[in-house]
Amino acid sequence: MNILNVVYSFQPGGVERLAIDVSNALVDTGNHAYLCIISEDYSEALLNQLNPEVKLFKLKKNKRNHKLGYIEQLISIIDHEHIDVVHVHQGNLMPFYAVIKLLRPHIRLYFTSHDTHIFSELNQTNQLLARLLCKKIIAISDAVVADIQACGVSQRKIVRIYNGTNFSRFSVQENHSTHESVPHIVNVARFFPAKKGQDLLIKAAAILKVQGRMFHITFAGGETADAPHAIADMQRLAKSSGVEDRIDFLGNVTDVPSLLRQSDVFCLPSRYEGFGISAVEAMGMGLPCVVSDVEGLNEVINDPRLGELFSAGDAADLAYKLDSVLDQLDTYDPTFISGDAKARFSIEHMVDRLLTIYREGM
Repeated sequence: MNILNVVYSFQPGGVERLAIDVSNALVDTGNHAYLCIISEDYSEALLNQLNPEVKLFKLKKNKRNHKLGYIEQLISIIDHEHIDVVHVHQGNLMPFYAVIKLLRPHIRLYFTSHDTHIFSELNQTNQLLARLLCKKIIAISDAVVADIQACGVSQRKIVRIYNGTNFSRFSVQENHSTHESVPHIVNVARFFPAKKGQDLLIKAAAILKVQGRMFHITFAGGETADAPHAIADMQRLAKSSGVEDRIDFLGNVTDVPSLLRQSDVFCLPSRYEGFGISAVEAMGMGLPCVVSDVEGLNEVINDPRLGELFSAGDAADLAYKLDSVLDQLDTYDPTFISGDAKARFSIEHMVDRLLTIYREGM
């Protein structure tokens, strides 16, 4: 099967990491995988992680009519590569894909909604086109299923497929060890506090410091267009909270497994979250997780043996749950945590589910 994934941009993030892992796994299953990036906003370092057998296309902007130029280029790819499936990841581009479908009606189109609120925040035209054009709309969690259904989409149109992780990169290592004197807490997420809640972790750190708890926190993740000065803002918050000496801000990190390997606890204090792939990656490394009790994340951390849930938006409760996990670090079994993640969220299982629905659409 010839399968083309289309994304708008390609900077470090969960969707982009997933596109790499899915494309590579499709090749491993004997399929032909293609990845198309619409804009010129991409990370070469990230693209270098693609299997060489994945065929990559970067669309070029036509100065006179860039939309028409993009359509012409995508049609050319579909024709030349004999594409069977086009899997898209931006719902706000449905009119663009409607033209593609009109010109090449044999194409089987699928759309993944990667977060809560994404589908419900699409305008009515995009929602209608998604229902009409797509063989299936894929939701990454039960929470995302509910968001799509609330817009009037039939359950028959929706398939829940949990995101998967390539656990050959994220697995318990024999050299994994805890820091005896200063435990390390790590947060890996795009630096967008309004969603990802980095400010809550800083406020919780201030509480823990007052209580005499020893710890060090590392934030990894780049800024977004919606919050271009977020790291500087959080550095100021850390300073005003008296914890700047306890926190490192690394920005984008390409070697996340090495960072997790040096850590003891993973924390994701999101205010909302469609799934939480970074928590799954941390679980793969055997780390206990402290995450917010929001739909999506609480489907991932659903057992006290995996870590703790705290009340979303509540820095005091986050501090309490972190303190509890740090007190009981020796009671968490890295092998169990990693095994749970692999049993539920492997990239192989995810791709198998995708291939099944692709075949059903033939």
